[in-house]
Amino acid sequence: MFHMSEFEIIERFFKKAYPSSKGDLSLGIGDDAAIINVPEDSELVMSMDTLLAGVHFFEGTSAENIAFKSLAVNLSDIAAMGASPRWISLALTLPEKNLDWIEKFASSFNKLAEQHSLVLIGGDLTKGPLSITVQIHGINPKGKSLRRSGANPGDIICVSGSLGAAAYALKSIEENILYPAATKKEIKQLHRPEARIKTGIALRDVATSCIDISDGLIADLQHILKASQVGAEIELSNIPYSNSLTKLKNEDAIELALAGGDDYELCFTIPNSLTNISLEEIATNCPITKIGFINNKTESLVLRKENEEVYVLKSKSYSHFE
Repeated sequence: MFHMSEFEIIERFFKKAYPSSKGDLSLGIGDDAAIINVPEDSELVMSMDTLLAGVHFFEGTSAENIAFKSLAVNLSDIAAMGASPRWISLALTLPEKNLDWIEKFASSFNKLAEQHSLVLIGGDLTKGPLSITVQIHGINPKGKSLRRSGANPGDIICVSGSLGAAAYALKSIEENILYPAATKKEIKQLHRPEARIKTGIALRDVATSCIDISDGLIADLQHILKASQVGAEIELSNIPYSNSLTKLKNEDAIELALAGGDDYELCFTIPNSLTNISLEEIATNCPITKIGFINNKTESLVLRKENEEVYVLKSKSYSHFE
C-alpha cells in the first residue's frame, strides 16, 4: 500500500466511492474527461474555489475538516445561485504521499458529497504545497438561476442564519486573552460551514438577487449593489449575531458580523410586496432575518444605529492582494 501510485490512490480512495454512470452522467471519473448530459429544460451552473494551507486554514487543521470545508464553500456558491448540486471535480496537491491523511480526507469529502447526491467526475493529484481546488456543477430550471443583479429599489434585504460565528471562532483561537472560547457551534461554523442549498432552491421564484457571504456581509452586499446599480440601507439593530458576539461591546460585534467573513450564509433581496407568510415558508430551512432595504442611490451603502446615527465600518473585509 505504501508504494501506491497516483492512479492507485485515486482508484482506492475516490473512484470506488462514486458510480461510473449516474443520472445525466454518461462518463465519470477515470477517463481524460467526463461526459455530462444536461437536460434540455435545465441550465448548467458552475463554480470553483481553491483552499490553501496557511491562508484558508491553519497548518494543523485535520484532514477531515479541510475536506469538508473545501467542498462546503463550493456548495455555498451553488446555493447562492438557487441551484441543485450534481457533479464535482477535485484537484488535490499534497507535499507528501501520506496515505493516512489521504484516507481521512477522502472519507470526509466523499461523505459530504454523498449527502448532497454529488458525483466526483474527475480531477488531478499532484505533489506540491498543500492546496485543494474543487469545481462544482449544478443545474437549475432554465432562466431560474439567482444572480447578483436584479435587486430593485424598495426590495427588502435579508440574511440566512446568524453572522460572525466563524470570525469570532478565529479570534478566540488567535487572541484568546481578548476573546473567550467560542461555542462548539461557532468552532464548527469555522471548520465545517453549512451550505444553504435548500434555502437557495426555495428562493428561486422569490429572490430578486442573491449572494453567499464569504468575505463579510458588507463586502458581499456591495457586489449586489454594483451588479444591480442600486443602493442600500442596513439597520444594525436587526443584524442576527452569533451567540458569542452578543457578549461583546456593540462596536466589536458589528465589526465581526459585518466584515469577519467565512459565514457562508445567504444575503438576498426580496420584493417588499412579499408576504411574511411566504418568508416564513422559506425560513423552514433556517432562520431568515430582514436587515434593511434597497434604494435608488447607486452603490451607496448606509449603516444605521438604533438612534438613526450613521455607523462607519472600521474593518476591511479580507482580500488576497491587499
